[in-house]
Amino acid sequence: MNANVSFRNMDSSASLRNYATAKLERICDKYVQGKIDASVVMTVEKFWHIADFTLQIKNLTVKGAERSEDMYSSIDLALDKIEKQLRRHKDRLRDHKPTAGQAKMFKMAVVAPIAAEAGAEVDSEFAEDYELYPEPAVVEEASPEVETVNTPSGRVTVLRNKLYEAKPMSIDEAVLQLDLLEDRQFFVFTNAETQAINVVYKRDDQNVGVIET
Repeated sequence: MNANVSFRNMDSSASLRNYATAKLERICDKYVQGKIDASVVMTVEKFWHIADFTLQIKNLTVKGAERSEDMYSSIDLALDKIEKQLRRHKDRLRDHKPTAGQAKMFKMAVVAPIAAEAGAEVDSEFAEDYELYPEPAVVEEASPEVETVNTPSGRVTVLRNKLYEAKPMSIDEAVLQLDLLEDRQFFVFTNAETQAINVVYKRDDQNVGVIET
């Protein structure tokens, strides 16, 4: 397992690094075979201690983040999430072979309500959705971070608008990926069969919906 640990708004801690990586490695050894790339970010915000884990396993992403008033507790809670997801899909992860194909590009934006104030900002929690999709090596000229667009209903403020890559996957893989992202409501991918951008999303009836373009 390759693990990169970083600290934000706090001093680097060898004991926290060793604790997080050792526990993560024990969990992964139980449920996953093959290469794993892991990113661990520990952040202090006011009285919150936040532990955020991101795992890349055979072209799939697994995330788990938690906060508490103690970093060791946050690590334990975040890894409980990770283990729950890995346990649920243990067999599928071990047998999984990434689908070949070419990624397609798509744009994703955050739009503020109509007539929002000019000082509106992207919420840090919502912005995490962008972490699931890599930016292409060559990016077209970016739109301003904040711009205003006229619509028939009024003016809306576009807080963020960027180009990203949608990984090539089968629908089955995309549903698996969405389930591994416990806190996400949708996932954008390139349908490996049709080469079109598709979206899978969680429905209120516990099923998964598919939007094909």
